[in-house]
Amino acid sequence: EPLGALDLKLREQMQLELKALQRQLGITFIFVTHDQQEALSMSDRICIFNQGKIEQIAAPDTIYDAPATPFVARFVGTVNLFEGEQARRLCGDERQMMVRPERIRLAEAGSPGWSGEVREVEYLGPFVRYRVDLGEQLELIVNHPNEGQARLPRGTRVSLSWPEQAIHRLHTAPLGAQP
Repeated sequence: EPLGALDLKLREQMQLELKALQRQLGITFIFVTHDQQEALSMSDRICIFNQGKIEQIAAPDTIYDAPATPFVARFVGTVNLFEGEQARRLCGDERQMMVRPERIRLAEAGSPGWSGEVREVEYLGPFVRYRVDLGEQLELIVNHPNEGQARLPRGTRVSLSWPEQAIHRLHTAPLGAQP
């Protein structure tokens, strides 16, 4: 983990330098990191291990947008996972599904979508993270872009929706696992 002890600005500068050096030399780097954002930004391909077994090997965008397993989905970013009755209710299928928080649209109550109540609000700079209770023990995380407007207070009623292509069905076993 060559960049682990560096502050954020120096780490970002070194990431650019390493990528430029790799392109200039035309060689393969094996870069080990536990920083998921660093792995996504530095890599052409990522290998995710879980307890010594490979969960998935793919391009960064595939790892993030189409993770193979629930472990990979949780490991690389924040995710909303559903299965069983919750998945059927929200996605129309009982199998395990995921939707990334930034793909969820948040609108005022009464708009098309699922009705819920804001339970928590976290200001994170470029976006505001809302935890929205949809009832029946279902809470969704929504990353809403920070566009300079006032944040919604706890207790606000909202509607949530997402495009069909935002839903991704997960496998339950890692690569190479026996059925």
